[in-house]
Amino acid sequence: MATATGGFLFTHRGYSGPAVLDASHLAVRSRANGRTPQPLTVQWTSWDRAAWERALIAGRGHVETLVARRMPTRLAAQLLVEAGVPGDRSAARLDRDSRRRLVALLSEYPLPWTGDEGFKKAEVTGGGVSLAEIDPRTMESRRHPGLYLCGEMLDAFGPIGGHNFQWAWATGRAAGTAVSARPR
Repeated sequence: MATATGGFLFTHRGYSGPAVLDASHLAVRSRANGRTPQPLTVQWTSWDRAAWERALIAGRGHVETLVARRMPTRLAAQLLVEAGVPGDRSAARLDRDSRRRLVALLSEYPLPWTGDEGFKKAEVTGGGVSLAEIDPRTMESRRHPGLYLCGEMLDAFGPIGGHNFQWAWATGRAAGTAVSARPR
């Protein structure tokens, strides 16, 4: 199981943000060759199932207030609606089934997805030449000596935040250095 952390945005076209972009390659690749799409779940806060259980059992005041302390108010309100829990219900009066439904949505929300924005909008792409086919010291192809490969033409994927730029620069430098050191 893979995880991604960071910002999560709801946009007019779907989901975005660092966590979504880091996980998107799993979803997109899962559709390849007619496979079943990868299910995605969201843990909306740093609290897991057990932490939410404890907080709701021990909580005072309205459930919506307790949940909204940990996340945006509108998201908290929507999750309560989906769980069928009235926001003005006292945490002390929350029955076990309602609490379990809410905890499941707070800690393992099933995130529906139907597609992606495609290559034109991609910030990072996957695929390319297998890393097993190159010499990592020189970036020279093992299959075609004299051919040097770098950057996103290689099958390497890093998290959002500059890692893919760094990969491109570092592999480009390694390939350039190796080419310049070749006997002529």
